[in-house]
Amino acid sequence: MNCNESIMRAGENGISMFGTLIGIFLTSAGVVIGADSAFWGAGTPPPDQAGKVCVTGPRSAATLQGWYGEGLYLHKRFHEICRDLARSSKSLPLEAQADRLARKLEQAYREHTGALPQSAASLPPPSSRHVAYVAVAGFEAGIPLLTVRDIRWERQGKGKWRLTAERASQLIAQTCGVRFLGEDAVAKVLLDKSARFQEEKRRPEVRAGSLANQLYKEDDCIASSLSIEGAKALYRLAVRLTIDHGEEFAIENGAVGGRLHLLTILPDEAIEEESIDPEQYVGELPAPEGTFSEFAGSPEREGGESS
Repeated sequence: MNCNESIMRAGENGISMFGTLIGIFLTSAGVVIGADSAFWGAGTPPPDQAGKVCVTGPRSAATLQGWYGEGLYLHKRFHEICRDLARSSKSLPLEAQADRLARKLEQAYREHTGALPQSAASLPPPSSRHVAYVAVAGFEAGIPLLTVRDIRWERQGKGKWRLTAERASQLIAQTCGVRFLGEDAVAKVLLDKSARFQEEKRRPEVRAGSLANQLYKEDDCIASSLSIEGAKALYRLAVRLTIDHGEEFAIENGAVGGRLHLLTILPDEAIEEESIDPEQYVGELPAPEGTFSEFAGSPEREGGESS
């Protein structure tokens, strides 16, 4: 198989591997990362234990969303790099961790798909420009942070394409905020000002998540009331609504779901992990817990976006 044929094949197989929904939530008390376990469209059986989130240090973790590769080779390489980072005697800053993960995954993609040149080359157009998001989140100097790298194809000139790994500035957050990666169309609507999902938008965890994004834009995260438990509830709700309404947003059935993996990074304690079976988040919504009086008098701050 020549290089061009390999790239075309990678794109064709990759298009069915974009299913998943990853949520990353920055709160003052901790960073919550949620990931589903759907390996939708994969020709290879999904791994038994290794998920889409990995621990990279005592206060940090990484996620991989996108094309996991034939035989899940990018997914496997992702976990190998994570283990190396976690075992390192010197903890790297989050930005450096993201750079290393993106660089090594880009290299693995090049090696697997053929001798891709570093510069732009005449290649068939990819089925999807997006290859994968690599996100690293955690605490740095006591501040919750999220940084993301986007491995993607960029068009440079007529018929010429170049593989790049760039900092995804629109997805980066510090101190507070909610970000979704993957099949995020439903999750974005859940946090915006549209008329969809009005009942769900009155729930305290949704209002707190929407407000957190607005406060991040205003550089006023000290007023954010998004809690760790609220972040977990928001992620479960986003997954459930994506399963229920995904087809209305061009999300294929089965692209999101399965057992959920929740990881909580705390500023001064060990990282906590938990799993949630589908029967715990699919079905009737639980009654909202508590109230949300923190901004009852500030309706102009209600609403927001997922990024």
